[in-house]
Order: sequence, then C-alpha cells, then structure tokens
Amino acid sequence: MKLYDFDAKFYDYVRVQMALQPALKEDEIEEKYNQMMESWLNAPAQWLDGVKPIDYFKRYDNPKDLLKLLEEYMKRDMGLPEPLYSRIVEVGKPCEAGLARIVGDPHRKESLRATAIALLRDMESQAAMDHYIDLICNSEDEEDELAELACDALNDMELDLTDRLMERYDAAAIEAKRMILELCVHGGGGQRVYDLLLDGLRRDHDYRGLYAILLAEVGDERAIEPLRDALQLSDLNYLDYISIREAIETLGGDPGELRDFNGDPDFEALRNL
Repeated sequence: MKLYDFDAKFYDYVRVQMALQPALKEDEIEEKYNQMMESWLNAPAQWLDGVKPIDYFKRYDNPKDLLKLLEEYMKRDMGLPEPLYSRIVEVGKPCEAGLARIVGDPHRKESLRATAIALLRDMESQAAMDHYIDLICNSEDEEDELAELACDALNDMELDLTDRLMERYDAAAIEAKRMILELCVHGGGGQRVYDLLLDGLRRDHDYRGLYAILLAEVGDERAIEPLRDALQLSDLNYLDYISIREAIETLGGDPGELRDFNGDPDFEALRNL
C-alpha cells in the first residue's frame, strides 16, 4: 500500500492560497481555514490520479487493510489523514475487534493506542471496555494519558461498573483510585464509594476539590457537615476552597462567609485576569 502524506499536500495547498491572498489578516486566515480544507478535500487531486482526497480511502472495505493503513501512518509518524479516520469509523463494527486489540497491547505505540480509543469512542463501541478497565486500574502515573482516555471512554458508555471497579480498588495506586471513584460516582456509586470519597477529602490533600465535586454529584446531604469542616482547614488552597463551597451549595447547605485568600497564588492569579 502506498502512503500519501495528506497533511503535507494540504499545507502546500494552503501556502498557495495564502500567497494568492497576501492581504488576509490572521483572524481572516483562521476563518478561511475550514473553507480551504473543505475545498481541498472535495477537489480532484492530480497526485491521487484525479480522485478527491475525501473519497480516496472509500476503496477500502476490509478492516485488515484499514487497520494496516492506520498502523503504517502512525509508525511513520505521518499525520493520520482525516478521510482514513472517517472511513474506519464508517466501516465501524468489523474494525472494532482489531482496534480493541491495539488498545490492549502494551507493545504498541502509545499514540496508536490513543487513536484506537478515539476511533472506538466515535463508533460508540464497547469492544475495548475490559482493556479500558485494565488501563485505569493498573495506572500508576498521575499523567497517564491512556488511562485518562480510557476513563473518558467508559464515562461515555454510561454504565454502572461500580462492582467491577471496586473489586480492584484496594490494589490500585492512588492515581488509579481517583479515576475509579470518579467512574463509580458517574455510574451511581453506593455507600462504600461515599465513604471513600469522604476519606479522600480528609487524606488526599492535593485533590480536596475533586472529592468535593464528586460528593456533590453523589447528592448525599450527609456530606454537608464534613465539607463545612474542610472549609476551615488552614492549608486549603483557593481553588479547592471554591470547589468545596460550591459542593455545599449544590447539596443544599450554607457554606457561610467567604474567607480571605489574599496572598494565595491561585487567588491572586484569578484576581489579576
């Protein structure tokens, strides 16, 4: 299969268009970008033997061929053509199993696995659900992009996975535990989830705001008093303070008078905007 660098060809086209319209201002260029993309995609291309870029990948129906193209583009660090991405989504279900295998394969490039997750999300597929759970529960990195994408994908599904996730909670790293609790809250939660959120509010000092937001989503008024107690903590930063106040109000409570946060870096930064 011959790979064409669609991005390079498009940018060549853009440069020509800009040269023909030298008086365009920056905001006008941004406005015209989508128009230029639309025109370029729908114009017969000499470098594609007269085929329109938007139609080029419609010749591929076999999911093996489409996923091979996907992997080749990613392996060569070439921009993934939007028409190829769209074609994979269009073919849909026959591609799901192959994409799920990519998601679950730790030997594949992270960028490829991330793209596979994006494709499955656009297909509204649940084929990689077990892999998403593994990515989340095995995560040990605070900035684990794949785990975060997996968390977003599971949230899209709007399923109650509380029992499955709670089975793996105790063995998970703290970063994974936060994602597990977030998913469980979105799925409906329960008493254990509520108790763990309160414990996190008290112990996980750098993420008090997150636990407050999740407690508000649970909707249990019993959390009002523990949240009020958290408002009085001397080491509370401004952003967490605001999140806790909003959580109390969401639950129907009164957070009381505003505290003075002069000197707090977050407060000063927001005040100076």
